Amino acid sequence: MIDVSILIVHYNTPGLLRQTLKGIFRAHPSLAFEVVVVDNNLKSRVKEMVEREFPTVRCLISEENIGFGRGMNKAMEVARGRYLFVFNPDMILLPGALEALVQFMDSHPDVGIVGPRLLNPDGSVQHSAYRFMEPMVIVYRRVPILRGMPFAKRAVDAYLLVGEDLSQTRDVDYLLGAAMFVRREAMEQVGGFDPAFFVYFEDQDWCRRFWLAGWKVVYRPQVSLIHYHRRETAEGGFLQQLFNPLTRIQIQSAIYYYKKYKHTAHDAPRGVSSRGGA
Repeated sequence: MIDVSILIVHYNTPGLLRQTLKGIFRAHPSLAFEVVVVDNNLKSRVKEMVEREFPTVRCLISEENIGFGRGMNKAMEVARGRYLFVFNPDMILLPGALEALVQFMDSHPDVGIVGPRLLNPDGSVQHSAYRFMEPMVIVYRRVPILRGMPFAKRAVDAYLLVGEDLSQTRDVDYLLGAAMFVRREAMEQVGGFDPAFFVYFEDQDWCRRFWLAGWKVVYRPQVSLIHYHRRETAEGGFLQQLFNPLTRIQIQSAIYYYKKYKHTAHDAPRGVSSRGGA
């Protein structure tokens, strides 16, 4: 039996993907695992490199750029593990992390998704656990004239859980989609990522659906991974951000997300689980 399926959707970072795959095998997980890569870039394939350098990795070809969520769904269709690890192609798996996540999930049957602490390459901690985003937070984070206003800072800090104790395991509204360790049983009940999201907001949507189905979403800082992360929609000045195609995609995803949940309470429905475990 395979314990963990590590699922990666790759688009345009072949060097980081190679480093990520090397890191997985360098960590020498002491459990049964598989790695599935979805090659999502028609113009810059990585299948040949993957098959040559990592022959045990399964590489699936997408004939077009189908986006992150649909790419992950494609990987989940063939995954055989009892846990599914949604994993970015710019991560470093540290020794013992995979085993620790399996142990935690085996001991907490009411948890549907757990996320490890993510570190920058310099060792500083990234934001990767959040409250569900209020619509105006998007504006506050993008418009320079608003960013420094006290009301905007309070809203953004609340979203980022600034000032809250993130040193201990805790329930959170949602986790960054870069590293989501998922119980197969829960995924089969909830379903995969909503294919209507090309990219952005699919992780927030997925976690909300897990909560609504009675599964907990948990941040586990005792387990750490390294993430070479950059927010492409936040690069450059305001006008550069505004005309960045990724920003437009993010706005489209946001509009769809808020329409989808306009009749749903904003906060995660805590305490709905009756699955046992603690």
